[in-house]
Amino acid sequence: MSLYGFVIGGCYNFKDKAMDITWAELDAFKEGLKLAERLKIDRLIVESDSAMLVNAVKKKRTDISILGQSVRKECEVFSNFKSVQVNWINRNSNYAADSLCNLAIRNKNVLYFDMEYPSDIHNIIIQDAING
Repeated sequence: MSLYGFVIGGCYNFKDKAMDITWAELDAFKEGLKLAERLKIDRLIVESDSAMLVNAVKKKRTDISILGQSVRKECEVFSNFKSVQVNWINRNSNYAADSLCNLAIRNKNVLYFDMEYPSDIHNIIIQDAING
């Protein structure tokens, strides 16, 4: 999570099970919403390179699929924020998320961090800012 370009916190989560990519994206979305609530964010901007997830969120009131209903349930927390924006981003813009995912796989653990994050995460943040 960043505020005016400063990273105020983040997380990664490792699950030792096979998952369909769509449901893995939904899982990451849920974790992101939990993190935003934990950090007491007022204005939330969610970015994902999963067009399927972004479309499901944007159509949450009309999508009657199992995914749509699962997304709708998760979106109930939107009322806890002053504003919420959900954007699709190009996969090339997802360096930090991809790198944190690789850390989770390598470390096989869950990590929540605040502004005083470990050096390996600092390096990811700096590289993301340079490439951003």
